[in-house]
Amino acid sequence: MTNRGRAFWFFVLLLVNGMWGTTDFAAKIALQSMTPAAVAWVRFSFAMLCFAPVLVVRRRELPAVSDLAPFLALGACGFFLNFILNYQGIKHTLASHATALRISEALAIALLSVVVLREKLSKTAVAGMGLGVVGVALVLDIDFGNLGLFRSGARLGDLLVLLSILVEALYTVIGKTVLRRTRPLTATALACAAGWLMLSATSLGDIRAMVLHPPAAAAWAACAWLGLAATAVGYSIWFWVLRREESHRVGMTIMAQPLVGIPLAAALLGDRLPWSFLAGAALIGAGVYLVLRTSTESEDGTASEERGANSR
Repeated sequence: MTNRGRAFWFFVLLLVNGMWGTTDFAAKIALQSMTPAAVAWVRFSFAMLCFAPVLVVRRRELPAVSDLAPFLALGACGFFLNFILNYQGIKHTLASHATALRISEALAIALLSVVVLREKLSKTAVAGMGLGVVGVALVLDIDFGNLGLFRSGARLGDLLVLLSILVEALYTVIGKTVLRRTRPLTATALACAAGWLMLSATSLGDIRAMVLHPPAAAAWAACAWLGLAATAVGYSIWFWVLRREESHRVGMTIMAQPLVGIPLAAALLGDRLPWSFLAGAALIGAGVYLVLRTSTESEDGTASEERGANSR
């Protein structure tokens, strides 16, 4: 991929993460009249409206039953456990908290990328992540002296969200290995199907209650946005870029989510917007730039070496 092509797709990925910054707000709306399990099931039922035709058209690409284990792991990490934990957490905390905490997923992906995938982080990338962490601390307004994650006192919900983020980080790392032999859209569709089946098998009571007592129209609209845009479109683009780039660079774009989600929750749900938000946002932006800039510098260096070798 050329530098221009790489820059374009990272820009698209940043836009996707901006869209994902709205998902905790949308989930908060849906949770007003649906259980966490029901929200997750309806979300991925909408997504399956897009992915089911993909599985039919690409049925010749589907792996044998004996080779389904990685896709079951993807379904469990990316579409089942993480969302059950996340929506339970959002039910007990502020939407802005959930969005802000999602920033830690970028760091979890970076750590797993080094330990599991043996990716190498340049000094520039490490510096960028350091700036991002400082920016996150300013955005989150953490009160360490109170032994809570936030001054508002939300703890159980925040911890559940953090646990869901750690699980979801595994989705990216496992996905990087799966994408070596499976096309991105096929892999995403299979993972979503696996997660949807797990949700269907474990949420029958919630689904039955939802049928007997239909949610509000706003909840259906929120789930449709979560399923069609955030999942079908967003997850497909995520895997498309992940197949071509190192996972820690792809994961770093997650830091764009709080820059959209926190102001949205403050404006529409009345969540508190820390005074330090703008300063933190600037540091996060600088950190993301440094990490993504590293790939361009690396390719330029490689290209220069190749041209020098050819001239000799």
